[in-house]
Amino acid sequence: MNEQMVVEQFKQAIMSNDTVATSRCLNEHPFLVKQINEPWFAFDTPAIVAAAANGNREAVDVLLAYGADLHAKSSWWAGGFGVLHHDHHELSRYLIERGAPVDIHAAAALGMLDTVKEMVEMNPAAVNQRGPDGQVPLHFATEPEIIDFLLAHGADIDRRDIDHGSTPAQWAIDNTAKCRFLIERGSAADIFIAIHIGDPELVRSFIRADPECLQAQVGRGSFTSGDSNGGHIYTYKIGANTRPFYLAARINHPEIVDLISKHSPSNQRLLLACMQADPAAVQTLLEQDSKLVQSLSPEDLSLIADAAWNNEVQAVRTMLEAGFPADSRRDDKDFTALHNAAMRGNNKVVQLLLAYGASVHLTHGYGGKALDSCMWGSVHFRDLAGDYSAVAEQLIQAGAPLPNEASGSEEVKEVLARHGVRVMKGQDSSN
Repeated sequence: MNEQMVVEQFKQAIMSNDTVATSRCLNEHPFLVKQINEPWFAFDTPAIVAAAANGNREAVDVLLAYGADLHAKSSWWAGGFGVLHHDHHELSRYLIERGAPVDIHAAAALGMLDTVKEMVEMNPAAVNQRGPDGQVPLHFATEPEIIDFLLAHGADIDRRDIDHGSTPAQWAIDNTAKCRFLIERGSAADIFIAIHIGDPELVRSFIRADPECLQAQVGRGSFTSGDSNGGHIYTYKIGANTRPFYLAARINHPEIVDLISKHSPSNQRLLLACMQADPAAVQTLLEQDSKLVQSLSPEDLSLIADAAWNNEVQAVRTMLEAGFPADSRRDDKDFTALHNAAMRGNNKVVQLLLAYGASVHLTHGYGGKALDSCMWGSVHFRDLAGDYSAVAEQLIQAGAPLPNEASGSEEVKEVLARHGVRVMKGQDSSN
């Protein structure tokens, strides 16, 4: 087995939280130990940082035993991540005991007010210091006392990070308490924040000031990452291409849903009903206009692909039953619903789409078919709720073209091997 294969095996062991396999790799391949701090993982990340980000203390201890450096950081262009820059705070405190360095971003995240105060006293500019992804301490802070201290000492409440071009409040869209607190302290809000935190009055105020705010879309206009290609943080927090009616359907706050519905045209009311998986409402709208689905734009119809990506099984079912073509997408380079479901390992959505005629032969912009998406996703995306081997089997049974060589997780490679696909020497499923 060549070194590249060994590195890939090591990476998969770390990302799968398989400490036994991690130890075996390091024990059997001395070159891994010598290069244990190499940025082999996603976003130019060393193994110790990847393991910490997974919250796996056992894997961290194995890596430390083989000489991993707690000072190591990713070499990500917008600002590197260290072993403390994640949401596993109990692990972070353990790592601090082991000697991990604390910067102001980690201190803010961990509620270490005295440490933050000391750092600002030594360097007042630290309140706006760039860190991981070019974020500032306000992006990390969650406790009101630390937020207020930073603001009182000159922190810019709407400072945008470098990679995603997003403010602390936007990063906190999934932390209602912090998001509300920042808005109370003067942070700018937007229609997505108003919907996600469930504030009907704030939603109403945005619609009143600019009815066109309901046409906003993640990835367009002000909801992009500017000069960076990292994508606005909403791409990761609430979903690429999300629109206000889509988010309202997902949050399912009755007053907000009703408010947005009243101010939306019939096509968006249909999409809203589909996202709510409300067949009765869909039927009512189709009775009023039997050609409503046919009048939808490719952008509108591609909502089925977004729903598949977000594992919204009933929404996908409702759209298919309403007449959405199973292979709808924005253009022929975009991912179909089947590509997305395969990437997530969602066997229920895959079965549903195949039953409605989704094609296993269509390619996306990177040249891959649905089975390719499954193979790639099983290693590089690896949704913990996914059943990638079942998806691979379903796609093959539906006629998906077999690759020349097996790739993907060990489970997926086992499926491919059963169907006669060659497994590269040294990468058989028993490894």
